[in-house]
Amino acid sequence: TGSGLSTSASCLMCSAGTYSQGGLSACSWCIAGMYASGSGSSACSPCSTGLYGTGSGSSTCSSCPAGTYGTGSGLSTSASCLMCSAGTYSQGGLSACSWCIAGMYASGSGSSACSPCSTGLYGTGSGSSTCSSCPAGTY
Repeated sequence: TGSGLSTSASCLMCSAGTYSQGGLSACSWCIAGMYASGSGSSACSPCSTGLYGTGSGSSTCSSCPAGTYGTGSGLSTSASCLMCSAGTYSQGGLSACSWCIAGMYASGSGSSACSPCSTGLYGTGSGSSTCSSCPAGTY
C-alpha cells in the first residue's frame, strides 16, 4: 500500500476472503462459491462438493443444509444444494444422500434422517420410502 516501498516485506498481506496476484494496489474479494481461508492468498479456492460460499469475500464455506446435498464444487448459495429424494437422507455437507437401511424409511424428499417402520410394518431392502404391512398371521 502506498508508493516508494523499499522491500517486499513492506507490502501488506491480503486479508482472509481476499486475494492478490501481485503488482496490484488493492486486494480483490473472492466471488460467491469461492473462498480464501487465510491472509496472504494469491488465489481463491472453490468451495468443496457439499459446501457453498455465500456472497463475496468468504473466508469459509458452509455445509449444504440437512436433507440436501451438493453435486459440484463452487456452489454459491444453499439453493444450489439439491434435495434428497424419498428413501434417502442427508445430515448436511455431503456430496450424495444415503439410502435408508432395511426397516427404516424416508417418505418425502429433503429428509435429514430415516424413521423406523412402526410395529406391524416392515421395510424391504435399502432406500424405502414406505413401510409394508406384515402378512396376515404375523406382526
